[in-house]
Amino acid sequence: MNETASPPSTASLVESAWRDQAIWSEAANRLRTELSTWRSRAAVASVLGAFLATLAGALAGLGDAWWWPRTLLALAGAVILAVVPFVARTKTSKEQVRVWTRARSTSEALKETIYRYLVGAPPFAPEPSPAALVARCQAAKEKVRDLGGLAAAIDPPRKERPLALTPEGYAEKRVTDQIEHYYRPKARQNALAAQRLHNLEFVLGLAAVALGAASGLQWLSGLAPWVAVLTTAGAAVTAHLAAARYDHQAMIYFATADRLTGLRDEWLATPDRLAPARVARFVDDCEHAISTENEAWLAEWTREKSEA
Repeated sequence: MNETASPPSTASLVESAWRDQAIWSEAANRLRTELSTWRSRAAVASVLGAFLATLAGALAGLGDAWWWPRTLLALAGAVILAVVPFVARTKTSKEQVRVWTRARSTSEALKETIYRYLVGAPPFAPEPSPAALVARCQAAKEKVRDLGGLAAAIDPPRKERPLALTPEGYAEKRVTDQIEHYYRPKARQNALAAQRLHNLEFVLGLAAVALGAASGLQWLSGLAPWVAVLTTAGAAVTAHLAAARYDHQAMIYFATADRLTGLRDEWLATPDRLAPARVARFVDDCEHAISTENEAWLAEWTREKSEA
C-alpha cells in the first residue's frame, strides 16, 4: 500500500519563513551594534591617546621626580594611538560594513516576500502558492550562504508574527507598524544623535580657537599643546559623525515614514480599496517605498567613503 506524506500546513511554512527573517534581522542588529560600539571606542581612544601624550609632555618641565609618571603616560598614549588605526581597519572596515548591509538586506527581502504572500499580492496573486513562498525565501537566503556562520550563532527572540492577513491587516501590521515603530523612531533617534554631535563639534572647535588665542600670550604659551588635543577631539567627532551617517539616515527615515503615511491614508480613503487590483497597487506602492529606502540606505553605506 502506497503512503503519501501530507504536505506541511501553510502556517508552518510561514512560521519557518518568519524564523529565517528573525535570524537575519538579529544578525544585522548585532553587526550594527558592534560597528557602532567600535567606532565610538576608536573615537574616544584617539582623543585619550592625544590627551595622555600631551599630558606627558606637560610633565616634562616638573623635574626628574616626574620621570616615571611621564614615561608611563607617554607610553600609554603612544600605544593607544597605535592601536586605533588597527581597530579601525579590522572592526569598522568596509568589509564589516558590507557584511552588515548584506544581512539587513536579506532580512528586509524575506520580510517583503512574506508580507506579499500573506496578503496575496504580486508575485503571489491571484492564488498564493506555498511552494512559491519557499522558493523565493530560499533564493534570498542563497545570496548570503557564505554568512551562514553568523546566522548559526543566532537564536532569535520569539515574537508574535502574522500567519494570515487581510488587506486591512497589511495596512496595520506592515505599514502602520513600520511607520510608528521603525521609521519615525529611527528618524528621531538619528536626528537627535546628529544634533548632539554637531553641538559637540561646535563646542570643541570654539574651545580650540579660544585656547589657541589665549596661548598666544606669553604667560599662557604652555596651553599651546592642548590646542592640538581639542583639534584631535573635534576631528574625531567629525569623523564619527560622517561615518555614522546620522544626518542622511534621519532624512531618509523621515521621508519614508511620510511617504508610507500618505499611501496608507490615501488607500483608507478610497471607496473601492478592497478591490483586488487596488489592493495589489497599494501593496506594490508601499513595498516600493520601503525598498527604495533600503536601496538608498544600502547605497549610502556601501559607497566609497572613509570610515571613522
